[in-house]
Amino acid sequence: MFHNRARWILLAVFVFALFLRVYKLNSLPWGFYEEEVTNAYVGRFILQNGVDPYGNMFPLLYFDKFGDYPPVLPMYLSGLATFFFGANEFSARFPIALIGALTVFPVYGIAAMIFRKKEWGIFSAFLLAILPWHVVLSRTTAEGIVGLAAYVWGFHRMLVGIEERNRRKIFSACVLFFLTYFLYPSFRILVPLTFVPMAWFVSYKDQRLRKLVMVCAGSFFVLTVLISTTVWGRGRFMQTSFFQSKEVAAKVSAWSDALSQGEGSGQIFLARAFHNKVVGYSRAFAEEYLSYFSPKFLFLEGGGQYRYYNVPSQGLLYILVAPLLFLAVLPFVKQRIDARVMRFMVYLLLIAPLPAALTIDFPPHAHRAIAMIFPSVLLATYGAYTLSELVQKKTVVIGIISVLLLGEGVYFWHQYDRHSAAQQSILRNDGDREMVQYLIAHAGEYERMIAPVFDRIPIYYLYFTNNFDRNLAGKIQKELYVDGVNNVTFFKDWCPSRYVKAHAIPKNTLIVDRTGCDAPPAFRVIFSTTRRDSTAAYTMLVPR
Repeated sequence: MFHNRARWILLAVFVFALFLRVYKLNSLPWGFYEEEVTNAYVGRFILQNGVDPYGNMFPLLYFDKFGDYPPVLPMYLSGLATFFFGANEFSARFPIALIGALTVFPVYGIAAMIFRKKEWGIFSAFLLAILPWHVVLSRTTAEGIVGLAAYVWGFHRMLVGIEERNRRKIFSACVLFFLTYFLYPSFRILVPLTFVPMAWFVSYKDQRLRKLVMVCAGSFFVLTVLISTTVWGRGRFMQTSFFQSKEVAAKVSAWSDALSQGEGSGQIFLARAFHNKVVGYSRAFAEEYLSYFSPKFLFLEGGGQYRYYNVPSQGLLYILVAPLLFLAVLPFVKQRIDARVMRFMVYLLLIAPLPAALTIDFPPHAHRAIAMIFPSVLLATYGAYTLSELVQKKTVVIGIISVLLLGEGVYFWHQYDRHSAAQQSILRNDGDREMVQYLIAHAGEYERMIAPVFDRIPIYYLYFTNNFDRNLAGKIQKELYVDGVNNVTFFKDWCPSRYVKAHAIPKNTLIVDRTGCDAPPAFRVIFSTTRRDSTAAYTMLVPR
């Protein structure tokens, strides 16, 4: 009886998860971030023309935005949606939001297997559905959401294959894990590490199954090494590497010098023994890694890269998750489940921030540490399970926890909906879309328009004019620069008015400056745009 009811409840959880990820998706988050418009434009351009904007035939591995070589497959998803919903914010964001909502199904399956009850599977799915970390990233075209979905599906298939001793399911799990390599780079480190203890779950009696798991593990380690030797495989990592950072190097050097001098005159041995680069970098890396387990980061304020997570006074996880995680590690409850699985979840939680900690770009980085979501949800479920074992009425415990989580969810949504737009809005390109739409709306009034080329303004213009013309292939330069489109010229400076002479251009020319450029007296301001955080964005000028 409950089996059929569980299906309907799970379906309701999915619908709720989808609602949280698509409601007001066109305007929340506010500000159409340049990566969002780029992904949608490039994906649509390739699907429509068979070549990327640089003229390369149907790339499958990566697209080079600015020497970073991100995976191209998530771009195809955003591009595909534009065929159905048009060139707008909703299309760019919808596929990732949908995949984020669909992830509740494998999470349900894994939890139901671990706890041997569908109620706990539903609880895990519900927790993921409302989790701020997952909700916000699902709405921001974060390709890590797609990678996480494939990773969790692969994990589910692996557990089912091991339990059923089904080699086909294990092989399909390996295929899903392989797919993550081309969805989000962090999984190129996480997948082989995930497989390190995997063979532990396979019975020694089933050597053929055990060998298949070990072959997959070895293959992933080799694949990670091979990709790391390619230009496209190490492009973004080299740009943000912890060990390549001049900031970290300066910090370690200053720390070593200060403490070495503190040892006193002539204490060369002590200075070299205790204050060398190995010690300095080790401690700096530990500080970086442990920042991902900071209670403030996880439960109170989020932080890191505000382009991805900018909800004021709201952590990535709900505060209630903190005691549930604590309960998950307490040993006083009689185990009714395989404790190895939960120890595996602790292991996954510990390795999940490693790819993020190896980079230095806005730490702690909510997107790069996205894999922490999966073990956090399972461990929090285990904490709730532990609490339920201490009381007689288990359904009451689940109900109370669910109500409390919903209460926190209401607060989260209020903060996200009403206040996120005004926090660090410049980091989400707030004002760029509005400026481009002004150009489009007034294009017929001017013989020529001149605007900055930076922040991928040309891609915004092409996207919102629905211009995916194959003839643009090759004309779009590296880093997605375009010299001009129609009567719009893109200038390589934030302040074109400083360089364009009023007497040398037609009287009906519109010039766009970023605010603060101090235009020459030969021009007058006719319009300006303001961001949601009340800062000025752009000014539109014409010759006097």
